[in-house]
Amino acid sequence: KNVFNFIFSSVRPNIMVIVSHNKDQSYIRSSSICRWPLIAFFVASAVVLILRFNLPRVNHIESDPFTLVATNETEKIALETEMMASASPAKPPRNFLEVAQTTDTDKIAGYKYLPECLANNQMCTRPDAERETCRPWGHFYDTIYTPWLGKYSTEDAAPIQFVEIGFYNGAGFEAYSKYLPNAELHSMEIACLPEGPQNEGEWPWENEAKNHPWYERLLQTRRLHCGDASDYNFLKDKWMTEMKRKEAPPLMVVVDDGSHLHDHMATSLFFWFPRIEPGGILIVEDIQPISEANKFRTHIVPQVMKDLHWCGGPKSSEPDTRCFPTIQPLLQGVHCEMHICVFVRNNEPSSEPDQVSSMTPPAAFRDAEKCLFGPH
Repeated sequence: KNVFNFIFSSVRPNIMVIVSHNKDQSYIRSSSICRWPLIAFFVASAVVLILRFNLPRVNHIESDPFTLVATNETEKIALETEMMASASPAKPPRNFLEVAQTTDTDKIAGYKYLPECLANNQMCTRPDAERETCRPWGHFYDTIYTPWLGKYSTEDAAPIQFVEIGFYNGAGFEAYSKYLPNAELHSMEIACLPEGPQNEGEWPWENEAKNHPWYERLLQTRRLHCGDASDYNFLKDKWMTEMKRKEAPPLMVVVDDGSHLHDHMATSLFFWFPRIEPGGILIVEDIQPISEANKFRTHIVPQVMKDLHWCGGPKSSEPDTRCFPTIQPLLQGVHCEMHICVFVRNNEPSSEPDQVSSMTPPAAFRDAEKCLFGPH
């Protein structure tokens, strides 16, 4: 009511002045008519104000330059969260080196042992290596893990699923757990099988995993899976029963740090890569010039790199073939540093290949030279 009184007390005198000073009725009418759009504007504005302040209360959030209206508490919370996310700058990734140094993992141990190795050759693991960073025990993997896992390292990071092949003494798993606060981590380890003959599906040697303080809890919560991660049936069973659950976060990272045998590394690539979600990564460690791992470095990685650049085309073009047709359609890129490679998934959806497509092709090692150099 007060709003209406204000509007008409302001507008009405102007019309009356026109009437009192002009005798020409047509002029009076035309002048009055010219004022009606202004009156209509004020009336409409008044109606909007009345509706805003007199209708039943709704929850609302002021946002500049727009106003977002939430009709219930759930929407209000969602809008507030969205506004906070858009208003706050993204948190920088944490430093993997700093986190890993609180554990005994060898992933960054090269920094610790390199100085004493250079000072005393007898302290080196490979004293005759020409490349100095190859001489000490341990690696320098933080230059991979900080940029590639950093987006998952903050407290507000989206939940992901993470799989490690090779728990060993648990130091690496501990580093990942501290670095990835919202990740659902799983690890696979053959040494925690029951003690006994290997040909009977047991393990005859030491189980380093049991010495970690998290060991029993990880077994009870089904985050540590005991078995041979190079065996398709074991992988398939654990993937389908323990990881590929309806409520599970997306599988975004798989790390192979297991036996360091070249054929086991290849198994990890062919089994896990199609099952990783778009944008995820497969990391293979210890790709170094040792007899156990060497063929993965010299045979598998070059073929994947060749497939990365494959185009295909008519017969008249440069003859070319794909080495690994189950991997190439999913491949976004390959990034390698000393003794470690990251295989990056593109935007193709994850899939559940059959057993044949989930295993290393029979000719992957045997025919590497032919696929790389022809004839095609």
